[in-house]
Amino acid sequence: MEHKEGSIEYLSAFVLICLAGLLLAFSFSVKELRQYEADARDGLDSACLSAALIDINAYPDGRVININGYDNSWNVFKKCLKNNMSLDDDFNLRGEGIYDKVTIHKFIIYNISGGRLISRSILQDGSADYENMAYTGRETTPDGTVIVSSTIYADIGMNVKSFLGIKKYVHVRTSVDVVNN
Repeated sequence: MEHKEGSIEYLSAFVLICLAGLLLAFSFSVKELRQYEADARDGLDSACLSAALIDINAYPDGRVININGYDNSWNVFKKCLKNNMSLDDDFNLRGEGIYDKVTIHKFIIYNISGGRLISRSILQDGSADYENMAYTGRETTPDGTVIVSSTIYADIGMNVKSFLGIKKYVHVRTSVDVVNN
């Protein structure tokens, strides 16, 4: 068997180039997944802000901001989320896309009134749970945001896929509050 000069070097260079290409493609895919997560967070932030419907009639009396009309806020949230993420009525992406069905894991409205923290948690199926407890100023939303005024917390999730076919389940959580200045 005859040995050609430099064949080991050529093979080594080829393997290194292939590994560098795979590493570059993988890092691009991870960056792409992070960008999709950031885009979903923007849509979720906007949907939460649009759902923060305050009772403007009660404000002049005690300068207290409360989100009222829980069902209306819930409906506005869902409508805005669908519009922001191009979802159909079943929360599936219209047409082909990077993610599948979006699931709303939690949607919670927090109000502070008379030394009490009143929350209403609504699930995607529309079922609701109320909680009314003493407010100490140390209460937080599930993402760790301290509740200092009326706040909306939302948690959504979806499977996201990159151009390389890498799939990842992405949870996007956010809290927005309406401050009294």
